[in-house]
Amino acid sequence: MERQRLAQRTTRDGRCVGIQATLATGSDGGGLDLYAVLDGMVGHETTDQEALFADDPARELWATLGKMIEQKLGFPLEPELFSNMLFVAALGRVADEAVRKQVASLLDTFRDTDVRGLYHFFLSLRFAGDIDCTGVAARARLVSGDIDPGTAAGRAALREVTTTILASAATRTVASSENSTHGKENGDLRRNVFKVYLDDHDRQGPECDRGLKNNPVVTANALFAPLLELKLGLRSPDEVIELKEYVEGEDTPRTASATVAEILTANVLYAIGYLLSGDWRRGCRYYASPDAFLCFLSESIREFPELFDEFGASEAIRAAIEERRHTEGGDVAENPMTSLNVAWRAIAAANVGLDATPELDRLVARQHEDGSWHDPDSLYTFGSNTSITMHFRSTVVTAGFAIRALSQPAERLTQISSSAWARPLIDGVATAVAAL
Repeated sequence: MERQRLAQRTTRDGRCVGIQATLATGSDGGGLDLYAVLDGMVGHETTDQEALFADDPARELWATLGKMIEQKLGFPLEPELFSNMLFVAALGRVADEAVRKQVASLLDTFRDTDVRGLYHFFLSLRFAGDIDCTGVAARARLVSGDIDPGTAAGRAALREVTTTILASAATRTVASSENSTHGKENGDLRRNVFKVYLDDHDRQGPECDRGLKNNPVVTANALFAPLLELKLGLRSPDEVIELKEYVEGEDTPRTASATVAEILTANVLYAIGYLLSGDWRRGCRYYASPDAFLCFLSESIREFPELFDEFGASEAIRAAIEERRHTEGGDVAENPMTSLNVAWRAIAAANVGLDATPELDRLVARQHEDGSWHDPDSLYTFGSNTSITMHFRSTVVTAGFAIRALSQPAERLTQISSSAWARPLIDGVATAVAAL
């Protein structure tokens, strides 16, 4: 990783962009390195951008072509921040000095990019901010110590982000058949479950709306920070959160309100239901790998056993890992033997107290002499009915997850305590299940 010189990867205005994913139309290797994309902001370190563009008579033509490409892709062709968030969230508590230096430099790429607690995937705000980025960025800042809930400033920073996450909850339940917008089938929408995109026209206008949708991995990532806040007694479960969302084609927003306990209960139920039902086997939108869900949910299971042990979550994760170990390989995203999926599964195993030796042995065996893991993988995907499906991958992020898997487990952010703080959620889930 040191050879990557991540801290020196900057835009023309001097901002560090750190890790940049590779884009590909297929999940089996190859693709375009986002850092090599020249959109007037970023290029190779040897590129003299001013000399290239200053008197170029075709500059307007290239700008027009760039916009056409972006329309086809469905997102801006510019540096992304999410890979850095994932890296810091994975390695923020690893004690190795070299890793901590990388974490510190990459934290700077996204720490202050939020808009009142909402983080976004790309460098600019031309694309919608989302709750996946917000949840991962929040966990990254917490585990790295950047947000310290023991200080007034830390509590304020945490509250701003968790308020954004809580306010993303859907105002109502909508069947999949009635929830197709923006050229996409958005799937079932569940009341009080975090949405991927807010579509509330608060921080961004209607031009950034992406459709109202839930996602199990997004929920798994987003739960960590508000659960921590609740456990620390920094927010009352009875606090009321106002909810708002716009539906495509409607001028008046849908509104509702719900308590913190109601929102968190709905999301715990959604995530646990996805695990216990076996739906995790088919992956999900954005994250085709089943191991992604197992890994990210296990981060909260490890941190909050007082809550998740009530539902047998650790046992279910252990059983899922054992099943994945004996699953035949599918395409790259679903293949249980890619280095990324193996690393995700090893992290999940450690989080739930399962021996990860099979995964660790494979990671060591697959590591190249230069210390990296080069086999094709798929971190996440973007795409819709009206755009090309694009796969994002990063050998640096894969290495980050592998290093986390091979490292000694760090201490939890909080001590295991009684389940009193989680009781409103436990009772809420029990009530919801009984009503089914």
